[in-house]
Amino acid sequence: MQLRGNISFLAISLLLSLSACTTATQRLEERKNSSGPYSRVFYANYEDVEIALKQSMIRYPQKVDNTEAGIFETDFIKGEARFRSPLEPGPLSPGYRYRLLVRLVRGRSEDKPAIKVQITKRAEILRDFFSEPVTQKSDGLEEQVILYRIGRELQLARAIAKANDKANKKNQP
Repeated sequence: MQLRGNISFLAISLLLSLSACTTATQRLEERKNSSGPYSRVFYANYEDVEIALKQSMIRYPQKVDNTEAGIFETDFIKGEARFRSPLEPGPLSPGYRYRLLVRLVRGRSEDKPAIKVQITKRAEILRDFFSEPVTQKSDGLEEQVILYRIGRELQLARAIAKANDKANKKNQP
């Protein structure tokens, strides 16, 4: 009787572990194939995050820049200005173009300002002049690079401000 219980327990745990692996793999594939917004929370003032965002996206053509609403949108990026992923070598389709939509959402975390930056890439391929564009999914790499750049710009601004404060304290009698 004891052996039968152990075997059934072993069989159930084996089935659960195998189903968990497939769902984890499926989740990774879904995350890879999703073109949903990528976001990150920065603990800084809104103005500092906005300056870092604009500095990070200086090479992109702007279409919408609404500071009060926290919406920034690029014009269509096409041709040689497109982001080239090192993971996917080879030429991009000539009709491939995309826009980046960035939203800044204000918040607070334990009496500190917290700004959530959310980036959505809307990619499409124009087959010809007459047909409708076909939407494409993003790999998320460009969005993650922009979020990284924003974080680095904020770190640089903090380091410069700290160095200036230190220099000002030295110069004061």
